[in-house]
Amino acid sequence: AGDSRTIDIFTELEKRQPNFAALARKQKIKGIFSSPPYVGLIDYHEQHAYAYGLFPFDRKDELEIGPLKKGQGREAKQSYIQGISDVLNNCKKFLVDDFDIFLVANDKFNIYPTIAKNAGMQIVNQYKRPVLNRTEKDKGAYSEIIFHLKRK
Repeated sequence: AGDSRTIDIFTELEKRQPNFAALARKQKIKGIFSSPPYVGLIDYHEQHAYAYGLFPFDRKDELEIGPLKKGQGREAKQSYIQGISDVLNNCKKFLVDDFDIFLVANDKFNIYPTIAKNAGMQIVNQYKRPVLNRTEKDKGAYSEIIFHLKRK
């Protein structure tokens, strides 16, 4: 476990799975499929607080990108853009040159084009995905976009 903006994935793998780490270093990683946090929607550490009681993980709330407690104002959006851009820039070090990254986002603030630019990537495709079953209080339908990013 660590900060995705700075973690050395291969070194962390080496500590846990040396054989897999050697393979990953040699072949690198082809891609990522992730659903990053949304700007100011949830405090993920708090939502999963039960896990910290069950497992010996340290809480690192201060490292969370886009937490609810920071809101959705201009400063929160800028911090989010910087955080996700930093994660992507860090990940590129461990990826093959022709990588594929798929990020699921409700980009109501249209910030993913800026994130892609900051990370030296381009959005090559967008797949709109309707969200029909929600667990939040607001049951209104909305859509997410799956952004397909590649190296620029």
